[in-house]
Amino acid sequence: MKKNEKKELTEEQRENRAILAILAILGVITVFAVIFDNTLFGPESPFNDDPTDNMIINELYHKIPALIMTCEILFVTLFLFVALDFVKNKIIKAHTHFQTALRLIISFTRYALFIIAIIWILATWGVDTQALLVSAGILGLIIGLGAQSLIADIIAGMFIVFDGEYKVGDFIVVDGWRGQVMEIGIRTTKIKDEGGNIKYINNNTIHAVVNQSQDLSVIKCELGIYYDENLESVELRIRDYLPIIKDRIPLIVEGPYYKGVQAMEDSCVSLLFLAKCEEVNFYPARRALNREIYRMANELKIPIPYPQVVLNQPMPEGTFAESQTNMREKVEASIFVYGQALESEGIEAENNN
Repeated sequence: MKKNEKKELTEEQRENRAILAILAILGVITVFAVIFDNTLFGPESPFNDDPTDNMIINELYHKIPALIMTCEILFVTLFLFVALDFVKNKIIKAHTHFQTALRLIISFTRYALFIIAIIWILATWGVDTQALLVSAGILGLIIGLGAQSLIADIIAGMFIVFDGEYKVGDFIVVDGWRGQVMEIGIRTTKIKDEGGNIKYINNNTIHAVVNQSQDLSVIKCELGIYYDENLESVELRIRDYLPIIKDRIPLIVEGPYYKGVQAMEDSCVSLLFLAKCEEVNFYPARRALNREIYRMANELKIPIPYPQVVLNQPMPEGTFAESQTNMREKVEASIFVYGQALESEGIEAENNN
């Protein structure tokens, strides 16, 4: 890249530069107003006199102090907004639970600052804010009766944060939507799924949440075998192959485990395999497990049935059922199956997406 070529700024960088430029302009006006406070706003202020005989020009001239004070208010408000963003983005990254609560507090503080700034600016321009607040109180009561869902969202959001149901960074399932919590606001919770899609859910509508980040997640894979297959022979070969799968998938924390016969389907006997992984690795670990179970079936020459309509379903050649299982193999297979059940106790596939 040539030295004279400029890097193209991103949209976020342009916005940040614009905010800093506005903040700098307002800051200069504020410093000027603080230095010359008595001159601008005191009883001897030049803005108290009429510079011309034109009523409109005089009225605009008298409003210059209000305009300067408005710039001061905007500077303080914008500075606090920037400071809050700095706190949210830089300081609290290392403390996830504290970050969740602080994000909610910051969101509430931003709303409060905005309202205070509006009232302050209106008072600067001569509006009777006391009467306005009284009117707003009555109006707020009327609106509040019709905005019960908004109030419920705010209260629900506070309970979510302080009860610790989930926090920013957790993976949760809400109404079948699975994703990572990006932000917990006053009204809504923002969740992003694996595809990058973001969903905003009103806090009040979140009634049942599955928090999958509180423990390791369970992934499963089912392998179908023919009814005529020699089950004990298959299980013994699976026993010898499971350590290979473990070595091939570093994303798996516990397992994989062979759980036994899951179901007897129309055209096959379904064998269940389970493993545990970190929630953030749920999808890649599940895909990897499916791949390795398929590779295992191919390498061990286990025929995999598929739906088909036949009058007589013959046993494919080269299967393990051609040789009878002796008593020793049956005992070894039983020991393996029940040993796996003991090792993987507590790991089941229910409620697993």
